Amino acid sequence: MSKSSYKAILIRSLLVLFVTAIALTLRWRAVQMLPVDYDEDDYLRAGQEFAQLIRTKDWSGFLETNYRTEHPPLAKILYGFSLLSVPEVPLIQDKPTTATPDQTLPKDLILIARLVGAIQGSITVFLLALVNPIGGGLLALHTFTIKYVSQVMLEALPALTGLITVMAYVQSKKEKTKFGSLTISAIFLGLTAASKYLYCLVAIAILIDWFLYSKEQNDLSRFIRHAVGWGILAIAIFFTVDPYIWPNPIGRIKESVLYHAAYSSGASEVQGANFPFWQPFVWLNMTPMSWHEGAFVVAPDLLITILAAFGIKRLWRKERVYVLWLAVAIFFLLIWPTKWPQYILTLTVPLSLAAAETISLVVKKATESWNKPRLRIVTSISLNRQAVFQSVPWLAPGLVAFALFTLFPLIFQIAISLTDFNSISIMDGLNGGVWREIWGGLTGKIKPVYPEFPFRSKEVQFTGISSYLPIFTWITTDGILVFNVIWTILSVGLQTILGVGTALLLWKKGIRFRRGWQTLFILPWAIPETIGALMWMTIFASPFGWLSLAVQDYGNNIPFAFLNGWESSPNRTLLILLIAGLWYGFPFMMLAATAGLKQLPFDVFDAAALDGADAGQIFRHVTLPLLSPLILPAIILRGIFSFNQFYLLQIFGFLHGNYAMTTLATLSYNLFNPSGFANGQFAISAALNIITVLILIGFVISFNRLSKADEGVTYA
Repeated sequence: MSKSSYKAILIRSLLVLFVTAIALTLRWRAVQMLPVDYDEDDYLRAGQEFAQLIRTKDWSGFLETNYRTEHPPLAKILYGFSLLSVPEVPLIQDKPTTATPDQTLPKDLILIARLVGAIQGSITVFLLALVNPIGGGLLALHTFTIKYVSQVMLEALPALTGLITVMAYVQSKKEKTKFGSLTISAIFLGLTAASKYLYCLVAIAILIDWFLYSKEQNDLSRFIRHAVGWGILAIAIFFTVDPYIWPNPIGRIKESVLYHAAYSSGASEVQGANFPFWQPFVWLNMTPMSWHEGAFVVAPDLLITILAAFGIKRLWRKERVYVLWLAVAIFFLLIWPTKWPQYILTLTVPLSLAAAETISLVVKKATESWNKPRLRIVTSISLNRQAVFQSVPWLAPGLVAFALFTLFPLIFQIAISLTDFNSISIMDGLNGGVWREIWGGLTGKIKPVYPEFPFRSKEVQFTGISSYLPIFTWITTDGILVFNVIWTILSVGLQTILGVGTALLLWKKGIRFRRGWQTLFILPWAIPETIGALMWMTIFASPFGWLSLAVQDYGNNIPFAFLNGWESSPNRTLLILLIAGLWYGFPFMMLAATAGLKQLPFDVFDAAALDGADAGQIFRHVTLPLLSPLILPAIILRGIFSFNQFYLLQIFGFLHGNYAMTTLATLSYNLFNPSGFANGQFAISAALNIITVLILIGFVISFNRLSKADEGVTYA
C-alpha cells in the first residue's frame, strides 16, 4: 500500500470516528433533555414485561407476551434486556394510545432504555459514515432522527438493521460469489421485519434495483432464484426471532396487520390530527427544536432536505438502490393515512446520502476552481465613448422606470423588514421613521431591539434581521411553505399536461371549428381571477353551493358528490383548489404550446415516420424536444404566478379556514391588512415578500440549470 493510500485511509477512519463521536454526544444530550413523549410508556411497559420473563427464566412466556401487539416484539425484547441493569419497579400502568405522555415514568428506566436506542442510532451513523462520511455526519445532526432514536421508541433498531440489509446487498453486487453478503442481507431483513414492519420498505427498493441490475446483466433467471431464496431466508429469520407468533402464525400476523389498517382509517388520534397527504414533506422541512428547547444543538433538517433534492441524480449514478429506497419510502408515506413524524426515519439514511452528494459536488467544484491557474489579463478593452453616450438617451427611460417601479420598492421592502413597522406606528413610519431607524441601525448608532410578536410599538424601531429566522421557522413548521411548493408543482404540472394535450389535439389535421374551440378554451384565462374564484365558490361553498344543494336534493349518487364537505379534509380541499386552478391556468399553457407547434418543421416528422416511429415515439423523441424550448419558459411564468396565487387561495381560505393551506402571497397580505388576523404587521409582511423573492430567484435559476430553458429555441 502506498503512503498516499495509507494517509487517505487514516483520514477517512478519523472522519468516521469523529462523526460517530458527534452522533453519540448529540444523542446522549437528547436522552437526558427530551421530555417523555407519546408511546414511551407503552414500550417501557413492554420492556418491563420481558425483563420480568428473563429474570424468572420464564421462556415460555415469550410465546404469549407482546404488549401493543400491533408491532413485533424484537425491539421490546431488547429493551427488556436493558432493564435488567436497573432495580425492578412496579409495572407501568396500562393506558390507551390516546393518553397524554406520562411525565412521571421512572427516570432510571427511561434513561437506560433511551440509551439503548441512542447507541443503536449512533451505530447507524457509524455504518453510514463508512459508506460516506459526509452522509454519516448529516444523519448524526438530523434532529428528527436524533429525537426518535433517543426516546423509548421502536425506530432505532429497524433503522439500523434496514441499513445493514441494504449495505450487504450493495456489497453482494461487487462480489463474484454473492452468497455470503446476500445471506447477511436476508438475515437483517428478517430482523427488520421482527422490529417494525414499516422499515421493510427497504426490501421493495432492493428487489427493484436487483431486477434492474439483473436485466442489465441479462441474468433474470438467476435473479428469480436468488431473490426467492433471499426472501425465504428473511421470512425464516422473522419467524425465528418473533416467538409471539409461534403458537398461531397466521392468526397473529393477520391481527397485527389488520390493526394497522383499522388504526390508520379509524383511530381518533389519526382523525383528530387530520394531516394532509403531503405532511411527510412538512416533517422533512422542519425541526423538533421548537418543540424541545435546549435538547438540540443545531437543526439542519431543512438544509439536508434541500441538498438531497440536488444530490439525487448523482446518488442514482453512484448507487441506485439508495434513491429507490428514498422514493419507495416517500411514496408509501404519502399514501399511508397515518402521518406520524417518526415515520420519516424510514428514509433519513438515503436522504442524508443524497444531501452528501450535493456537498461533495460543491466541494469538488470549489477545489477545482481554487486549483486552476490564475490567468493575468494582459489586454485592455477600449470602449467607444461616442457609442456609449449615444445609447444613454435610449437606456435612460428604462433605467428610470426600473429604479422607480422595481428597485426602489424592493429596497423599501428590505428596509421595512428590518424594523417593527406596524399599523400602530404608521404615522411615524411614513414621516421618515423607517429611514431614521435603518440609517441608525446600519451605522451602529441604534442597537436592534427584539419586540414580541405581534408588534405594537407607537414608533418604528430597528430590529435588524432578527425577524427572518422566526418567520422562516414559522412557515416551515406550520407547513405553509411546503403547501406553497406542493400547490405550485401540482397546479403547474396539471396545467401543462392539459394545456399541451389540448394544443396537440387542436393541432391535428381535420379538426373542425379549430378557432372556435381555441376561443372557448381561452375564455377562463380572460376572466379576472377574482371573478373566476367567486364562480367556483358558488359551486363548492357549503351549505348553499350548487354541489351541496345537488347532494341535498339528489343524494350521494350524483357525480362529484364525494367532494361535498371538502372543508373538513385538507386533501379534498387541495383537490378543489386544483380544479379551479387548472381551469384558470391551462389556457396559457395551451397558447404557448399552440405557438410552438406552429413553428415545428414538418419534414422532421415525415422523416421519423419513414423510419418507422410510432405516434408515441414521435411525440417523445421529436415533438417534445422541439416544443420544450418554448414550453419551458411558459412553465417558469406559470410557476411564478402559481407560487404567488392570491385571489383563489384568499377567497377559498375563508371557506375552509385552514390558513396553513395558503401561499406566501396570501399570508403576506393578511399580515399586512390592518383588518386581518395580525392587524397590520407591515414589517413581517415585508420580510415574507423578501423571502418569496429569494425563493423565486432560486427556483428560476435551478429550473433553468436543470431544464436548460435559457438556451431558447435551437432548431429555428
